[in-house]
Amino acid sequence: MRTNTVTALLVLLGACAACWSAGIAAEPPRQLYLSGYKTPVQTIASPGTVPGYVRKDTWHETMRASLAAAFGSADAAALAAVAADYPQVRDALWELVARDFRDRQSQIEMELERRDGIWAEYAPAGNEAPATYYRQHAQQRLELARQTLEFVKHQTLEQEARPARPGQSSWPDLAAELEALEHRISQTVKAPPMSAERDLFARAVDLRRRIIFSHPALDFDRLLLSKRPPPVLSAPGDNYYGMHNGTGPGLVVLDQWKSDRPKETVLLDGQLPPGCAMHADVSFDGTRIVFAYADHKPPRDQWQFFLYEIRADGTGLRQITGRDDDPCYRSRSRETSSERPENPNSHESGYAGTNGGRMTVLCEDYDPCYLPDGGIAFISTRNQGGVRCHNGDRYCPTYLLYRCDADGSNIRQLSFGEANEWDPVVLPDGQILWTRWDYINRPVIPTLGLWTIRPDGTAAGHYFGNYTPNPCRICQTRPIPGSHKIVATTAGHHTIHAGALILIDRMIAQDGLAAITRLTPEAKFPESEGDSPVSFGSPYPLSEDLFLAEFCPDPYPGSMASVPRHNAYGIYLVDTLGGRELIYRDPEISCFEPLPVRPRPMPPALPSLVAGSERQATGVFYLQDVYRSSQDIPRGTIRRLRVNELIPQPTQRVPYSSAVRFEVLKRVLGTVPIDDNGSVAFEAPAGVPLQFQALDQDGMAVMTMRTFTHLQPGEVAGCVGCHEHRKSGPVFDRVPGLPQEILQLEPPAGPRYPGGLSFAKTVQPVLDRYCPDCHGLKETAGDINLLGTIDATEQNVAATYHRLLPSTAYASLMRDNRLVKIAQYGGETWYSRPKDYFAHGGRLARLLLEGHEGAKLDPESRQRIIDWLDLNAPLYGTYSWNKDEWRRPDPDGEQALRAHIRQRFGDGLAGQPFAALVNAALPDESRILKAPLAIEAGGWGQIEQGGWKSQDDPEYQKMHELVHSAIQPLPYQDIAGTCGREERCLCLSCWIRKLVEEHTVARRVPADVTGEHVESTLPCR
Repeated sequence: MRTNTVTALLVLLGACAACWSAGIAAEPPRQLYLSGYKTPVQTIASPGTVPGYVRKDTWHETMRASLAAAFGSADAAALAAVAADYPQVRDALWELVARDFRDRQSQIEMELERRDGIWAEYAPAGNEAPATYYRQHAQQRLELARQTLEFVKHQTLEQEARPARPGQSSWPDLAAELEALEHRISQTVKAPPMSAERDLFARAVDLRRRIIFSHPALDFDRLLLSKRPPPVLSAPGDNYYGMHNGTGPGLVVLDQWKSDRPKETVLLDGQLPPGCAMHADVSFDGTRIVFAYADHKPPRDQWQFFLYEIRADGTGLRQITGRDDDPCYRSRSRETSSERPENPNSHESGYAGTNGGRMTVLCEDYDPCYLPDGGIAFISTRNQGGVRCHNGDRYCPTYLLYRCDADGSNIRQLSFGEANEWDPVVLPDGQILWTRWDYINRPVIPTLGLWTIRPDGTAAGHYFGNYTPNPCRICQTRPIPGSHKIVATTAGHHTIHAGALILIDRMIAQDGLAAITRLTPEAKFPESEGDSPVSFGSPYPLSEDLFLAEFCPDPYPGSMASVPRHNAYGIYLVDTLGGRELIYRDPEISCFEPLPVRPRPMPPALPSLVAGSERQATGVFYLQDVYRSSQDIPRGTIRRLRVNELIPQPTQRVPYSSAVRFEVLKRVLGTVPIDDNGSVAFEAPAGVPLQFQALDQDGMAVMTMRTFTHLQPGEVAGCVGCHEHRKSGPVFDRVPGLPQEILQLEPPAGPRYPGGLSFAKTVQPVLDRYCPDCHGLKETAGDINLLGTIDATEQNVAATYHRLLPSTAYASLMRDNRLVKIAQYGGETWYSRPKDYFAHGGRLARLLLEGHEGAKLDPESRQRIIDWLDLNAPLYGTYSWNKDEWRRPDPDGEQALRAHIRQRFGDGLAGQPFAALVNAALPDESRILKAPLAIEAGGWGQIEQGGWKSQDDPEYQKMHELVHSAIQPLPYQDIAGTCGREERCLCLSCWIRKLVEEHTVARRVPADVTGEHVESTLPCR
């Protein structure tokens, strides 16, 4: 073994790896990354020079000679060491050889031999393809060429296409060439020299290539692609963030892309600092390109994607979003006076297009898409939310669907989900199609379906796959010209946007495999079908049979086990005959997102249905018939409809809020009665995610919508029934059978307070009123203690991101699932069935209705508990690290309170546990205030002697003051959505707020279309 050469090659590999992480000025805070996961950002590695690297005339000769120089003729004793070193040496040589032999045929041969494992293990005599290897591949390629010739002739005649272009062979000439090459192969000796076999294969490749490239759908000259490394974190949200995408040349236009030597134009060269560009879209007239770009001059944790536009000729670069006038962190208090009134129904102060003044996430914009009305749809983190199921193991914001005008003004939120969304594209009818993650009390994986929405944000509806477990994730959709079908990528939940390519025909079905055609059967559906041998992505349809796409020949894990190598992906033409034609590959870096640079038909510009309604805080829902359902619901059994608001998670890490892991919080907005014919119309708040529940005569949910919908301001939306077949269209007009009166939501039972339903604020007062003697004070019957004690020490609070801090009462009720049936994370069913979970699913509600141990709850108290059960039995109503429930007794105040209770009501009451007297979460609901207060005054009327007839009684007011004084203030307060604990931060978002407040990072912003730049410090940092 030639040790020095091996060592040099290994040093080269290490140098390449070091170069992949170059440009990182400083590592971000540790919480940004999954512990132990590979985090260096990949960039272009420099091959350098290596002692022992022997350049020959061909790539395979160079590989063999260099391996011989590295290992020589190792004896048997050294083979074990060679086997250990060989993979790294081989991979380093692949980098060098691929860069030295950039011609298309060499790249094709390298891909074949790598995929077939010819160089997988060290061969002392030299690695070589088996005899007849290339002859067999040539025969296969010629058979494909014959099929392709018939296919192209048929397609051309169908389209009445023009005759062959100058320099392009005619069909008779191609057919004759095909026959001649087939004859030559048939006459070849059994064991020709390998060079002759390679020549035959090269001729077959060239012929098939010329045939398929004569297809009329490929009659364009310019092709756009993006050069960048693959993301370094393969999860559905993470692979978009700026900090996980390395530096690359960005947008490249290939002129004469079908030739062996296309002309490359790097559009951004010299116009933007080093960074990453991706997610391009070409305008309908083919003259402009919009894209997402992240500047890599700042520290890595401040890399942010924003939207830019450039002309297809490389001129006119301009920044659209992220400029110094961008309102992404503008507080609502500055907006509402001039733009929109407060929405009293919203749990946040934010509304469509803003974030309620939160500063919990870096603003980033991705996935731009030109709209027919001249605007741009895109995906953005402006909603300022965190992914629930990650629980703070890394920085992982959510991002949702937005739009803006062409100049970046009038940014407006279109979708109001609470989990991530991706890939907007315009359908031929003018609607936007996009991917939505949707796991409201149903499995987190795989619940990523396709949805449509009008460009004004109205009429959101399911398109395909919301109840399709395989494939795991459908993304990168595009409509096919002249077809009702769409093409898409099937990715894993824990992979980058890559996998297999499929066609979807929703005329067959709106869920399930029956509507799916596999375009690339050699690739599995990642994760739902395990690992895949290869992967594709970013399909661009030219017809139902021809697609541009990126392709990687390497094994593709269906998990977060690894990420692709930096130069793994190239651009290919995929066809339904089985052809995978290499168009372009850069040995130094991956290539993604191929797009023709040419005009294309523009869909109709749909008029806004809510123009002029921007200042409204509500919209209207029409429900035609609640009994038109996928489930059997007897007529007359549904009496009311409950409307809930879903509350998105604002920060990266939050305390556990429920016995349900990673639960989405909810609050009851109100209910409306259902007409005898099953219909109802009602007003609901706009700009928030909404959930519906169909209630029976006892106010209990018979069916629960385990997804969400939303309204734009002033929108009138409708649905046919409860879980109706998705092909049923919504009804908007007032016609016979629809309600003519628009109802207002009737408020829920219990007190009003900000946030979602809180056990301590809504349920605990009921338990304090009816249950303390048997369950906490005199005894604990059934081993159930229903006092509201919470041991909220700072140590316990700090640990709540990995375990729940329950009250005694909550823990008792939830123990062993005896009384309460919840839809537990990871164990939920796919879709709702009547009475499956919640109040109907458990025993507690039935016990209360039957009068447990003679306790007859008043209707409002009973409904409080039913509401809590139907919302999946939450404990806390906010994601805050500074919860009202964690307020602790003030020693001096408690002493004064007990002294006053003793004086007025005696030692027995004064000596009871603090939690039996005071509700620290909502002091006005405290037992010591409610029990002595007359029922007519809003109390319980349980203590007549010494009690109060009115809250105006000075003695009541004195007790009220003492109750409030007996509770310590919280040591910290939320600031702009964060925990406000600064260096002791628990929410993992305070660093964002401080970064924004300090305005410490300057950006270079193009001043005008000349490409000149000015320094600017952005508030959206």
